[in-house]
Amino acid sequence: MAISMENPQDPGNPQLPQYISVEQKPEEKHDSYYPMKRKPSRTLLYFRNRANTSNVSMSMLIVVLSVLLFHRIFSLYMSHRRWINAPITYIERPCRSPHYDTMQDSDAGKICITTLTDSKSTSAFQRFMRWRNFDGILELTWQNKMDYARKHGYQMFDGSELIDTSRPPAWSKILAVAHLMNQDDCDWVMWADADTVFMNSDQKIENFLPADPTKHLLVGSDNGGGYNSGVFLLRKSEWSRQFLSDWWDMRSFVRPPGMALSGDNNAMKALLRDMPDFQEHVLSPARCTFNSFAKFLTFSEQMTVMTNLNEQPWYNSEEYYHKGDFLAHTPGGGLVCHSRSNIFPSVSFIPASRARCPRFLFITTFPNLLDQRNGG
Repeated sequence: MAISMENPQDPGNPQLPQYISVEQKPEEKHDSYYPMKRKPSRTLLYFRNRANTSNVSMSMLIVVLSVLLFHRIFSLYMSHRRWINAPITYIERPCRSPHYDTMQDSDAGKICITTLTDSKSTSAFQRFMRWRNFDGILELTWQNKMDYARKHGYQMFDGSELIDTSRPPAWSKILAVAHLMNQDDCDWVMWADADTVFMNSDQKIENFLPADPTKHLLVGSDNGGGYNSGVFLLRKSEWSRQFLSDWWDMRSFVRPPGMALSGDNNAMKALLRDMPDFQEHVLSPARCTFNSFAKFLTFSEQMTVMTNLNEQPWYNSEEYYHKGDFLAHTPGGGLVCHSRSNIFPSVSFIPASRARCPRFLFITTFPNLLDQRNGG
């Protein structure tokens, strides 16, 4: 029997039926089904092939040191910019009287004034990380504050010993004011930042203290809205103590060391914004009443604005210091100047800073106060 070697699957085999095959086209797919592979970057390849724990730690250390170096270099650069008083320093303009009844010559009780700086802080880390340097500023402004307080029989206190090093120094103003709230001889407490100077010694604090015993806080406005914590006054009361306690407890606003802002001012803004009894206990007179912001310009800006001075937003503004205002304040600026300056105190200006140093800060020597010190 012969065995057939023919392949039964051979289409040429005539013994098998021929099936008509339908050509099936492959299913078309969108290009997105086959994404193109991208080559990793050289940096990624480096870290993928060579990175280990020690290399990563070293890289992070280099980044941190670079940031710190930039921080110090930029701060040093800012500290050597030169500034001069804006022309409005020598121009008078009226300041609106308070819109409420004041004590005037009535007995307001004992009035205490306090301030502080971090120059006595024992935290080396905090002093290194700080963006603004207050070394020497209180030394420059202290005599001005003491002379004003002595003239009107007020008490002057330095709260620098009360600084809490766990927060930026500006937060400790709360502690300084709260400390005086517990003193028997303080009926009103005025906080004044170290970079403030009393410019009109004839103006008494009683001239803007409210006669209404239900008003406990006096605070001025701030640029950009809200209120400024650089200068404020509190009546000795349970309401004021609670206000200070609530302000201190706003820990979410505390900024880390080295930031340009401390967060205390934003915390106070938020506290006052959400305060249900604001209208009953808080007053905010025109800022020129007790917290005029000093305006400074570079030398080139000074020459430019003289051609259109009356068009400047700060010209004749109650927000900025003009001649005759009660107090001048350089808000947000740590002043980095020292009393060894050879022009202190023989003239009216001291090199200081616009946010750092040097800037020209008012250190006015009132003639009547000088006469008192000299026995005249």
